[in-house]
Amino acid sequence: MSLPGIVDVPAAVKPTRRELIIAVAGTVVRLILGFVLIAFALTLVPDTPDGRMLAPIGVALLGAVVYLVISRRQLKRITHSRFPTLMAAEALVLLAALFLAVFAMIYVAISLFDAKAFTEPLDAFTSYYFALTVLATVGFGDITPVTTVARAVTMVQMALDLVFIAVLIRVVSTAARKGLAHRGVTTEDSTAS
Repeated sequence: MSLPGIVDVPAAVKPTRRELIIAVAGTVVRLILGFVLIAFALTLVPDTPDGRMLAPIGVALLGAVVYLVISRRQLKRITHSRFPTLMAAEALVLLAALFLAVFAMIYVAISLFDAKAFTEPLDAFTSYYFALTVLATVGFGDITPVTTVARAVTMVQMALDLVFIAVLIRVVSTAARKGLAHRGVTTEDSTAS
């Protein structure tokens, strides 16, 4: 099995086994750290309503800004990386996890403002679970939006999920191609067996 942009490159720029192991290990460490930071951010969302809780719109706006900043940083890392395809895979996983976290925070905020918005009260974990079931379109039915606001936000996530999947894959793969081109590797070189 070949990994485009990682293994199948011209001999002049082919990474050593040590470089590849270090790059993969770095990706694993960054993914773990990213998941830990996302989980930590979810714990910052209150689980009881208080006067300091941001409205769902505020959470959405803050989440969107953070998401855009991190996305931009990830795209730069891909294009300047020695292993752009590996960095692209890392970015896809982290950006997908962050995308779901933003919606999870919105769902918690909605649940806090209206306890009857969903079929059960949501905390950080159950809201992330719900966001993932919406993205995966499995909809187990254990958690469902009940109020108009909860349903509207879920519909927005459904629509954005379609865009997210198509656009993010396209943008990240384009950045990976640019990174390969920056290193002097053509797409044909990186996909040849």
